[in-house]
Amino acid sequence: MSIFRTKSTEELKGFTKRSEQLGIMERKVPAGAETFFDKLMSIPFKIFGKVNKDSALKDIREILTDELSDEIKRDPFYESWLSDMAMICETFCDIEGSDSIGFWLGSNRGCRRYHIDNVPQRMLVTYAGKGTEWLPDEVADREAFASGEPNEKIVKDRSAIQFLNQWDMAVFRGGPNGLLHRTPDAALNGPSILMRLDNPSFWDYFLKHQEQSGHMSL
Repeated sequence: MSIFRTKSTEELKGFTKRSEQLGIMERKVPAGAETFFDKLMSIPFKIFGKVNKDSALKDIREILTDELSDEIKRDPFYESWLSDMAMICETFCDIEGSDSIGFWLGSNRGCRRYHIDNVPQRMLVTYAGKGTEWLPDEVADREAFASGEPNEKIVKDRSAIQFLNQWDMAVFRGGPNGLLHRTPDAALNGPSILMRLDNPSFWDYFLKHQEQSGHMSL
């Protein structure tokens, strides 16, 4: 199993120089988070945009301003949350070696089938609800996955299924050798809060697709 665990953002920034499929920085859930996110999850939402490293906090604030209620924005925890997302965006910019990244935040997730990401790497942070489900390579049937078989055929040992914890910063390596992962059933059937960060070239492609088709599928 090729997993890199750290408690340091500086070590996580070196992920692209490492060989592991998944880098995890474990973090504790701060006081006040549960009450805040219970309120935030009461209304479904999906928000996306581009965040620049040099203005991450400002960009995120602007992206969220018209999408979230005044009640949410008045909550004392709101500013702490914005600062946390800005820090993670800055970290992922360093991982990508980029001045900007694609930002997605939502309460509804729909990746039902195990998959790998068609990007160099992707950052996922679950702020509330069940964290992303992933399979260690030794219990993943890659042939079943490649042939389009359902999840039941892909998992060799259900007792070995892993989940990210809330607030963990997780960088998944993409491509054919990436870890298989999915939205857990608890998040498919109920609300959660997930932030997803992507390479800017991936984001530019989808923004262009949105302009052409009038909608965006994530």
